[in-house]
Amino acid sequence: MNIQASVWRPWYTAVWGKHSLEEQIALAKLLQADTISIKGVNGVYVYGAEENFSALSPYRAHSNDAMERAAKDTGLEVDLWCWVDCKQPAAQARAIQDAVKRWNPRCVKLDVEGNVAKAYAHNTGAFLRSLGRLKRHDGTSVRVYLQSYRRPDLHREIAWEKWLTYEAEGDFILAGVAPQAYPMGSQDFVGDYGRMLEAYASLERQIGRELDWHVTLPTFRERGWSPDPDALIAGIDLLRAELGDRLVGVDFWRLGQLFEPWAEPLVTALAAYDWGPASPEPAQPFLELPEPMRWEIVRDDLAERGVIAA
Repeated sequence: MNIQASVWRPWYTAVWGKHSLEEQIALAKLLQADTISIKGVNGVYVYGAEENFSALSPYRAHSNDAMERAAKDTGLEVDLWCWVDCKQPAAQARAIQDAVKRWNPRCVKLDVEGNVAKAYAHNTGAFLRSLGRLKRHDGTSVRVYLQSYRRPDLHREIAWEKWLTYEAEGDFILAGVAPQAYPMGSQDFVGDYGRMLEAYASLERQIGRELDWHVTLPTFRERGWSPDPDALIAGIDLLRAELGDRLVGVDFWRLGQLFEPWAEPLVTALAAYDWGPASPEPAQPFLELPEPMRWEIVRDDLAERGVIAA
């Protein structure tokens, strides 16, 4: 189970909230997160890079680059969430490719929502064609998820089938879904998540594909609403029971608000939650590994059998 804590503008949390990057990382670890997820792009631009701030800006020392370094120094991974609306499909795809080259994530979530994304849904194929299969520095594949609405049946303008069935290099570009599972205005997480699962099950039957899930969970306060800790935990339990091994991860959105007094019971509950034993990283298919890595795996065996010199 990959547990992520998402940050948005960590420089604001550091400068105005008075919570340093180190404090933000410590809070993520308290939540049992093994990954910090930073915003990788905003449309056609790489987001939060050091060079985006002037040399005199107090924000520069708390950029996404600084967060990446600080998180990795403590043993955390760094992944990306990327806002996409397909208005400029090729340019947005190129920005994500640049962000992947810069920060080398294992996982990228495509945040596709809102009226603009719906209006430009006809560009989904062009975007995916430009994006292709994202690769890490070692040549292994980045896992990409559609981070969109929790109810595909209520937002049919999104090109769900195109997103989840588009292929490149003989495989799906997207590994699965990362629905924004926010039952705003309600604490019935179990009922809401049950309806979410049913809606996606219907979509899976429609596209003929079983999806992996990396669910985005609410850890924020908005318009007077925030998640009740017990209700959220009950929702998590339901997801784990129903999805089993297909629930490959969760993402707490968003970390900065959890420093606020209202969030103390939520932090306590998530810090104490029993996720069970850590799951091993899924094995990369042998033929997808870069050639030098394949050679390392087979070389000793070939030498032992006398096929090549030791």
